[in-house]
Amino acid sequence: MSKDNPNGSGNENGADGELKFEIGETIAGFKLVNKIDEGGFGQVFKVTKDDKTFYAMKIENSAMEGGSAIKLEINVLTQLNHESVFPKFIIGGRRARYQYIVLELLGDNLRMLKARSIHPDCWSDGTWSRLAIQCLYALKKMHDNGFVHRDIKPNNFAVGMDSDGQNRSRVVLLFDFGLARKFINHKTEDKNKEAASSKPEKSPGDSLFSKNNNTKQSKLVKKKGTKLDKKAGGNGFANKKRGSIMTKGESTRTAEDKEKESARALNDKFKFRIARPHTDFRGTFQYASANAHEQLELGRADDIWSLMYMVVEMFTELPWANQDTFPVEDLKNQATLLRLFTDSKNPNRLTAKMNEQLEAIEKMLKGCNYYSFPNYEIIHQFFKDVMTKSKVSWNSPFDWEKTGNVEEFSKDQRNKKPVKVPQWEAPGDYFKQDPWSTLKRPNYSPSTTSQHPIPNRSKKGQIREKTVLSKEDPSQAEDAISLKKIPSDVQAPTNVLRNSREKPPNA
Repeated sequence: MSKDNPNGSGNENGADGELKFEIGETIAGFKLVNKIDEGGFGQVFKVTKDDKTFYAMKIENSAMEGGSAIKLEINVLTQLNHESVFPKFIIGGRRARYQYIVLELLGDNLRMLKARSIHPDCWSDGTWSRLAIQCLYALKKMHDNGFVHRDIKPNNFAVGMDSDGQNRSRVVLLFDFGLARKFINHKTEDKNKEAASSKPEKSPGDSLFSKNNNTKQSKLVKKKGTKLDKKAGGNGFANKKRGSIMTKGESTRTAEDKEKESARALNDKFKFRIARPHTDFRGTFQYASANAHEQLELGRADDIWSLMYMVVEMFTELPWANQDTFPVEDLKNQATLLRLFTDSKNPNRLTAKMNEQLEAIEKMLKGCNYYSFPNYEIIHQFFKDVMTKSKVSWNSPFDWEKTGNVEEFSKDQRNKKPVKVPQWEAPGDYFKQDPWSTLKRPNYSPSTTSQHPIPNRSKKGQIREKTVLSKEDPSQAEDAISLKKIPSDVQAPTNVLRNSREKPPNA
């Protein structure tokens, strides 16, 4: 393997200070195998350490205007509970001229998968309904960790890569967290220096949102004169006055008492991050919610609006695509979800029940504010009903897989290495669960005027996909790890650290 290159080859004589890397050179111990992608965000390479296992490395120029998206992405990935629906974070760091991050190598994104399907302009109902369920599941996982994504679009969902006989190539993962923002804060993050001098008592309930992720399990100490009931599994405690043992089953605490105690514990640790009256535009114009156009603080419901627009585009064209006659935000306000999902080429797609579901979904989303918990369940049920009507199973081929005999394909899927049934296939009550339901919600008073200009249209009527991160967005300062303080590299948490973290309730 070649010598590690800390700066990138070539020179910065160009007007834009472009970084150039040669295939075969090494960065942070990873050899560059080939270039996967390149754009305003930087460069992405397929990399390896041993020529057997491959990863994706994203490299970003330190001179990029608006701050580092990689810095934000590292911060988000190190705070997300390890889930199968997010790419695994391997390592990240900075050099004099660039930042980099190494992640699990993914397969094609949804836009690329559609382009190579048998009908690239329109996915079948059986395909888009199953993809929509997986995307909704991944999105809720992120929300349950206290983050909103703020840039939901086909390019930011991709399938995984098969490994050890497992069907990762049929699992949809959510990635690119450069615009993500916390909507839940750990209260210890807001304590001033004087309060920090008195350290709060640690418990197994300390979450990954805490700056100290090394929380240890509390130990039960056997004191002199007390007696633990070993048969009760250590759940009993001694009553010294009476000399008797009270077990867990004899506790007088009711379910309501336990629920109140749990709510108090959650409120002691976490709080909603206060919504700002104005923000800059965030996201991609094609899929952004009405609130994004109004430049309001974006919450969980705004990610779902973007998801619904993205799903519509899986089988038809959005009314505001490829036009610059009318403002996009006006067209979005006029177009109902029922109208968007109604396709003249397939008039029998929706049943009367599905029409009612779409109307209920729209009413629910329009009633949400920044702090609201969206009703994921009715959205999941709509997608599931479309899947059922399409007469497909989770083993049925997706449109990009329909290249041979369907029966043989389904049999091959069943013969793959057995794995645990993914939760999105049998979610139970998952989509009904809100891990932040007991947190106190501040009063919400959105501003009715916008102080910041919306991104300008280009000559072709297109809108730039992302705005740069500005000083106005505290995410750059509050949500980001300061890589300048890290002399070497940031690595993924060890298994010990992962195991010591408490997942947010129902996350």
